[in-house]
Amino acid sequence: MFVSVGVRFVANLEALNMVETVGNVTKHRRAPVVIRSENGYSVKWVPAISGESFGHAYQENLVRAAEVIYDLPPVCKWCRIGEFYKHMDKDHIDDRISEVWKKRGKVKKEKVPEYKKEFEAAIIKSCLVEDIGGFLHAEDPPVRRTSLFQVGYIVPTVETINAAVTETQFHARHAPSETMKGKETEERVVDRAAQMIYYVELSSAVYALLFNINLSGIGYTSMTTVEKVLDDEEIEKRKKVALLALKMTLYDFGGKRTRFLPVAEITDMVASVSDLPFMVSSPVYPEYDVKTMERKKSVVSLYNELGLNKSISIIGYNAEADEEASTPEELIKKVIEKVCTS
Repeated sequence: MFVSVGVRFVANLEALNMVETVGNVTKHRRAPVVIRSENGYSVKWVPAISGESFGHAYQENLVRAAEVIYDLPPVCKWCRIGEFYKHMDKDHIDDRISEVWKKRGKVKKEKVPEYKKEFEAAIIKSCLVEDIGGFLHAEDPPVRRTSLFQVGYIVPTVETINAAVTETQFHARHAPSETMKGKETEERVVDRAAQMIYYVELSSAVYALLFNINLSGIGYTSMTTVEKVLDDEEIEKRKKVALLALKMTLYDFGGKRTRFLPVAEITDMVASVSDLPFMVSSPVYPEYDVKTMERKKSVVSLYNELGLNKSISIIGYNAEADEEASTPEELIKKVIEKVCTS
């Protein structure tokens, strides 16, 4: 089962993805976008939020969602605290897979693929974050699991790109009680500044987000062989965790939220649930919902031509779709109902 979600949302006065500090100015991330005009194509630098930022928040919410659905969540000690080392080396091996890891020094060359499968299976069983989000163990022999979810840069929509703005805001911290105090050195008394000024770049834009997840890969090894290592009940639970975490992340991702909480609202949203991978058309472009429906009809026609009994369902919030949802939360609920059998 493959789920693709396209979202458009307005975020005013946001500082969700800052990239560097130059002096006392904290700068917002920018990215180049190619846009088409009457004179051809041009490049415009726009405020952006990286896929890494959203992906990190999503994996943190996998942990939170697991704590809701499980009594004892299958999450390793590192992922539980939001540090996604993901068994990358010998210093970050969870106790639950240590017995498998200890075998590495005794593995003969011809048995390496079998060891890698066993190592991947052990991590899948012990940590749902690494089952869904993948991992890279960089010791010898290396073991890798590709993430089951995909997300890219979040950038302004094409038709609103000229309305996207980044502006530097002035702030000051003032401590009157420190005004007369100084630091005594061997040579002189140095006055301490009672006031510190700083600047934060804020952005406002209509952003577009595209998120895909291959739920069929949950609970299956992937590196050397594709084998089921979890029972059906556990896989169903993890599917629910994956989709609940997505719902949570749509409203809670990015940094500097404690003092720069954005004024944000989801304006429209389209989700597809399909037997084979089918992506929603990019919400960066106008009428992405109409284009998604047109593509769905073409793809289903192709399936029929090939004699494949495969389906695609489109759910929309404020968008053209097979089924309508009154809120973003109802849309996610309908996706869960289609994906989960229990």
